[in-house]
Amino acid sequence: MWSYPPEALAALRAQCPISELKGERIWLNPHTGESWSTNAQIRKTLWQPVCKRAEVEYRNPYQVRHTYASALLTAGANPWYVASQLGHEDVEMVFRTYGKFIRDDYQKPKPEFRIVGEK
Repeated sequence: MWSYPPEALAALRAQCPISELKGERIWLNPHTGESWSTNAQIRKTLWQPVCKRAEVEYRNPYQVRHTYASALLTAGANPWYVASQLGHEDVEMVFRTYGKFIRDDYQKPKPEFRIVGEK
C-alpha cells in the first residue's frame, strides 16, 4: 500500500479535472494539454525549473527516489514498508541497495518521519 502526504493527495485531486482523465496519464504538458512524450521533456520543462526555484542543486528524478528510500530507512522505517513504497515485491533490493542506511533497531517504533515541507 502506498502512502502519500496530504499535500500530494491534494495535488492529485486538483489535477484530475485538469487532465479530465483523458487517458492513463494524470499529468499533462501544460503547454500542449497532451501527455508528455518523453521523460527528458518533463525534466527540461518542469523538473529543472522546480529545482531552480527551490534553490536546490539539480538531481534527476530517479535520484530523488533513492533519497526518499534512504531517508525513510535512516528514520527507522521498516524495510518492508520501504520496499512497498518503491514498488518492490520483497526486501531483497532494499537490503542490497540501501542496507547501509538500515538502523539496527528498525523493528522498534520509528520516530516521526516528516516529508520536506511538512509541518
